[in-house]
Order: sequence, then C-alpha cells, then structure tokens
Amino acid sequence: MPVAPLPTQAPRPATAPAAPSAGRRRLRLSLSAKQAAFGIAILLPTLAVLAIFRFLPMIEAFYLSLTAYDLVHPPKFVGLANFVSLAQDPLFLKSARVSLTYVLFSVVPVLPLSLGLAVLFNRSLFIKNVLRSAVFMPVVMPAVVMAVVWTFMYQQDGVINTLLGWLGIDPIPWLRSSSSALWAVILIGIWRATPYYMVIFLAGLQAIPADYYDAAEIDGAGDWAKFWHITLPLLKPTTLLVIVMNVIVAMKVFAVPLIMTGGGPADSTRVLPLFIYQTAFEFFDMGRAAAMSVFLFVGVMLFSFIQVRMFTRGDEQR
Repeated sequence: MPVAPLPTQAPRPATAPAAPSAGRRRLRLSLSAKQAAFGIAILLPTLAVLAIFRFLPMIEAFYLSLTAYDLVHPPKFVGLANFVSLAQDPLFLKSARVSLTYVLFSVVPVLPLSLGLAVLFNRSLFIKNVLRSAVFMPVVMPAVVMAVVWTFMYQQDGVINTLLGWLGIDPIPWLRSSSSALWAVILIGIWRATPYYMVIFLAGLQAIPADYYDAAEIDGAGDWAKFWHITLPLLKPTTLLVIVMNVIVAMKVFAVPLIMTGGGPADSTRVLPLFIYQTAFEFFDMGRAAAMSVFLFVGVMLFSFIQVRMFTRGDEQR
C-alpha cells in the first residue's frame, strides 16, 4: 500500500531580533544602582566617623556656647551672654593676643626657612637622604617628649644657656620670665614645623617641569631670576597650602605650653586652646569654654577664607 508523502512545512519568515525586554533594562539599571550602592557603602564608615567625632561635637559645642553649664547641673540656655562676657573679659582678650602673637611669629619664619631647606635638599647633595631624615626628626617626636626635653634645655644651666655662655651672653631665665617664656615656646614651634613644611615645599619643587628652567637658561637667566620668575609663581598653590595648614596648627597649639609653663608666668604663654581647657576642666565653665572654641573656629575659618581669596584673586583676573 503506497505511503502518502508527508506534508512539507513552509519556511518561516525571518524575524527581526527581539528588542531588549523590560527585564533586561531593569537588570542594567539595577547594575548601576548596585555600583552606586557599593560606592556609598565604602564611604559610609568614613562619613559615620566624621559625623560622630567631628560634626556632632561641633554642633554640641555651638549649643553649649549658648548655655551655662558646670558639668553638674543641666545646661541652662542664656543666649549670647557668654559671648558678651568674653568680649569684656581681660583674661580672654589677653589669651587671644597671646595666641595671635604665637601664630604671627611662629608662622612667618617657617615660610622662608622651610622653603630654603626644600631648595637646598632639591639639589644633588652628598648623603642627601641621611641629612633629610635628620632634619625631619622633630616632626616624628611626640609633643610631650619634645616639651620635656626642651624644658631641661631651657634650664638655668641647660644646653641653651651653656651655648650662650660660650658666646659671652648671660644666662636667660627662659621659662621663669614673662618677657621670654612665650619666645621660648615660639622657638619650639618653629623648630618643629619647619621640617614638616619643608617636605611639602620639596614635593612642590619636584613637580615643576625641568623644561622651564632649561628654557630660562637658554635665555641667560641666573639662579635668582629662575627662582623669582619660575619657582615662586609655580609654588603659589603649595605656599597657600603651607600658610593655611601652619596657621591652623599654630592656633591649636596646646601640649607644649601646658607642659612647659602651664600658661605662666603671669599668663604670658596662656594661648587660647590652653585657656579653653582650663576654663572647661579646671573652672568647670563649659558654656564659656564652648563660646571660646566658637571664637577660635570662626577666627581660623575667616583667616583661611581671606588667604584663599588673596591667593586666587590674581588667577581670577586673568
């Protein structure tokens, strides 16, 4: 019996590629969202630390500056009374003057000294790395150890007066006289800050392309002309960074005057951070101490803003 042939199937028409489904689009969006969530998760620990240990204490300090608080009784809101009383307090005004004096005479010498050392160590010197490490030693020394060592050096028969005696200079009561105690503390600040900012200036010098100096030599420029017309202008951002950082660190000096003099003699070394500490934890007046810290914070922010504006004014006019 003959078998009937199977019916042949007509060929299917070619179809265009299917458009991406909504599920795939959602998958792509979810991938970018996962990447964003991963970045936020990485930042969250740092943001949490900043919020807990930086921003919350700042907010709390602003709040306490508007209260009368003695660490025993609950804070009592007094408005701006703490700020008004501080503006009329001769001890606070003297402490502010001492801090400004310390900042002025410890920051200004550091700039030429650190820049000069950076230029020196940027050259090819014998055992340059060893000398650079030796100069950097004051930075890694703890502030407490440094203050104790310098206290012994400032004694009547200490190293400083012994060296002065070799030069025919009478011994100086460094830490026992109100006319010399602050200068003794300032000298330590200069000694410790100079090597730190030398490293920053050295990094700025090494970032300047050598082509500028080669072109200047072809034009016949000397060392001083190259330094004045090439090095200093290109070090402008580095100089701004050094000034702002140095002022902020100098305004917060605390350990050295606390250990060496305790603010004396005759309040000549009682810088503002030390006065804040004594007001809060010796006189138990947290409201006034918080108001002082607000004054200090506003002063540092204003100075930093003025410096940034001064250093960027020329760039905006170009």
